[in-house]
Amino acid sequence: MGTSSTPSRSTRPREKSRSRDNAEKQELRASILRAASEEFLGHGYEGFSLRRVAERVGYTPTTIYLYFRDKDELLFETARDGFVAFDATIQAAATQSDPRERLRALGRAYFEFGVNNAAHYRLMFMQRADFLLPRLVGTAASEELHAAALLDPDSAHRVIAQDLLVGAVRDGIEAGLFRAGEPIAKADALWAGIHGLTALALSPLMSPEHARSVADELLDTLIRGLEP
Repeated sequence: MGTSSTPSRSTRPREKSRSRDNAEKQELRASILRAASEEFLGHGYEGFSLRRVAERVGYTPTTIYLYFRDKDELLFETARDGFVAFDATIQAAATQSDPRERLRALGRAYFEFGVNNAAHYRLMFMQRADFLLPRLVGTAASEELHAAALLDPDSAHRVIAQDLLVGAVRDGIEAGLFRAGEPIAKADALWAGIHGLTALALSPLMSPEHARSVADELLDTLIRGLEP
């Protein structure tokens, strides 16, 4: 008589318990990442405290080390979560066929992500550039390889937002809507402008509300600057 592959009744409770334990671990990991972003927003990198992160989630610092090796690994994973959300936001905005309207939509989406996700944005683009570099160039082992990958417009490791921005500029050049030239340089000029406004909105120098009213004017000015 053949044996049945159906789990016995005695093993089912253990499987359910294991599944519940895994779900609880994932939930705690997500809670730690949320607490880390709040801690970073409040204290920056230098003032970041794993002890306070542990207090935020109601556990001891030892528990944090069961999930993350050190402060840098915790913040790197926090930044990576930010990039996942950032990529989804930017991709959802890049739907227009007209390159000019696509650039406006990308710029607005970039700005709104930064203002609405201040902790992630600061970590991704402002205070710790070394968290951004691996995202841009992968695991290149030397500064020379890092530089080469950053200059390669077809690198698979470039940020999705940068690819979409360069693509919109290139489409505009090919359609005769923008002046001929290097698409990456033009895209970087656009990025510099909208990043500058986003950084101002996250500083005491300009309120997010005022920066939001400036965003459309800035994007119009930048895009007109690309035209023949």
